[in-house]
Amino acid sequence: MVHVVFSTSARGSLRMALAGAGGAAAVGAIGGTGGPLGRLAAKREAARSKRETAEAPPLEGTPADVLCLPLALSVGDISEAEPGGRRKGVLAGLWAMGPFENEEFADKMLTEARRALEALDRRAGAGETVRVWQGPGADDACGLRFLAHRLRPLGFDKLRAERVPLPEFWPRPDGTAVRCDGWGEVEPRHWAALADPEPLAAPVLNALAQEWAALRAENAPLRAVVNGRLMSAAENFYDGFVLEVLRAQPEQFREAEAIGRLLGSLRTGVSDGFAAMRLEALVRKGLLEVVSGPQPGRPVYDRVLRKKGI
Repeated sequence: MVHVVFSTSARGSLRMALAGAGGAAAVGAIGGTGGPLGRLAAKREAARSKRETAEAPPLEGTPADVLCLPLALSVGDISEAEPGGRRKGVLAGLWAMGPFENEEFADKMLTEARRALEALDRRAGAGETVRVWQGPGADDACGLRFLAHRLRPLGFDKLRAERVPLPEFWPRPDGTAVRCDGWGEVEPRHWAALADPEPLAAPVLNALAQEWAALRAENAPLRAVVNGRLMSAAENFYDGFVLEVLRAQPEQFREAEAIGRLLGSLRTGVSDGFAAMRLEALVRKGLLEVVSGPQPGRPVYDRVLRKKGI
């Protein structure tokens, strides 16, 4: 079996889940600094993770079976048959750091995606089951359709494919409910409990592939999930939400804080890099003014802005 995810955070969490109790317990050790109390808390969290993971039902596969396609296909040009220079430009813009860091990041994501696609072609063609872990966001919706279109030459009637949608809520033993915006937010020890795969029959795969072909033909600047359906959208589709958040800010504000509020209101709608691009568009329009820029090595949105006409 091969496991397909669409973000590096989901890749890391699923690989830890597939590594078993030891891998999941490693999450508890992250950030285990800050003095004796911090180390003690991390040790207790690691023990709890290990215990809960040992009690969880097993997942089929190993960490090496996880293939990641971190292509952010909801944003930008999707006319390329294979992820290439245009996709690299989109990824570089979404990373929102300096030019060198953006280029390096885009190269890394493209390399990972290409290797994953090569492995996917080989292993799916050999008859292995392809399990797609799909969150509610547009990147995952695009990724699934891109995947179906990619696998079409293998013959849908010969493929063994399934998807695992992320539940909107799931209960905890303490009586509360949990909601995550993507599989990357799910702790390794919970993946097995949330795994409820549904088969992707040949007609479904064909329909998904056709939807991707239609989206590619439209090649809009953006794709969004609206009322549960994936559709093309204008680049300024989310600007109403952006302006609403900005109107609640003081006249002079930190851009990073405004982006955090925007991500909280849109949840799975956009990434921080895309939000920064939309705020930069407002700067170019003269609706925002840059008071101070980011420090070296910081994201482009680590700056102070002033409202003008908002």
